[in-house]
Amino acid sequence: MATLLWNNNLLNLRDILADLYWDKAEARALVQEAKINPAFISFKDSAINNWHYILDYARHDSSSVDAIIDVAIGRALPDKKQLLLMAKQHTLNLRGIDITKDVAWQRSLDPDQLEKITGKQSTLLPITFLDIGLTCAKAVARLDLGERGLGSGFLIDNDLLLTNHHVLEDKGQAQDAKAQFNYQQTLSGLSEPSDEYELDPKNLFYTSLENDWTVVKVKSKEGKTAGQKWSTLKLSEQDPKVDDFTIIIQHPSGGPKQIALYHNIIAYIDANKQIVQYLTDTEPGSSGSPVFDTHWNVIALHHSGGWLREPGNDPKQKFYRNEGIHINNVIAGLKSAGIIQ
Repeated sequence: MATLLWNNNLLNLRDILADLYWDKAEARALVQEAKINPAFISFKDSAINNWHYILDYARHDSSSVDAIIDVAIGRALPDKKQLLLMAKQHTLNLRGIDITKDVAWQRSLDPDQLEKITGKQSTLLPITFLDIGLTCAKAVARLDLGERGLGSGFLIDNDLLLTNHHVLEDKGQAQDAKAQFNYQQTLSGLSEPSDEYELDPKNLFYTSLENDWTVVKVKSKEGKTAGQKWSTLKLSEQDPKVDDFTIIIQHPSGGPKQIALYHNIIAYIDANKQIVQYLTDTEPGSSGSPVFDTHWNVIALHHSGGWLREPGNDPKQKFYRNEGIHINNVIAGLKSAGIIQ
């Protein structure tokens, strides 16, 4: 009985299944047909969360994941079968490169080719990049939403917490939520002591359903504000471009704080600078995280992922990406509400 680790292939399979079988009842029936006891699975209304929990249970026996894919293939329309077959191959038959067989080392290297920038742009960064990133990370919080689950958010000026509307939809939800800073691991892998703050929606709360952002005041504690102790992220209008690198500090699946540094390219920005789509990895619980450029400027507020369409382009064409609200869009909303100047 082989256990599958959570990786990009399993996450890709999760999102494919969520897109094809988004109905909870259909997902339950598919699980039963794969001969998996649904009593052991916590089914959710959100398709992404639902399939995340299904695969999280099934991955402990790779044959169960194989059975799920086979049933899904049997139910899928012809144009989706190939997609599932590819996902099956990648998920269940992972193999790294064998440099003794897969790479030919028959040619002597030209000294002029030993040190080059190998991509479209340099990936070299000053070592202070790490120091600045650790400071920025302090402002990112895990949001405990009680029975509603978990999310992410971050502090901005005036001790305000910025997250998504779908994370905190109203004052009641904000009143019940807690912001947990320093929810992360030590160098030895142990848990750091987290620092929990209550939110203060009676003092300030504003939300935008249309643009999926919420800002709420954070209560001070022991005579000190959260911003004084854990730092804040400065918001300013930015102009990110396609192919720029992105970084997300987040609480994926509500777990300890993590950073996504690899395979991070902006894939699309709409002409009106409303959204940014990128290849940076996230998981459920990452909603509300700050999306940075390589200078640690906040360029977007992460809010969704999966098979996404590009606004203004062919509505039938979808791309496997993550997406954030362009920070200029958020800033415009905060200014319109009189929250910032």
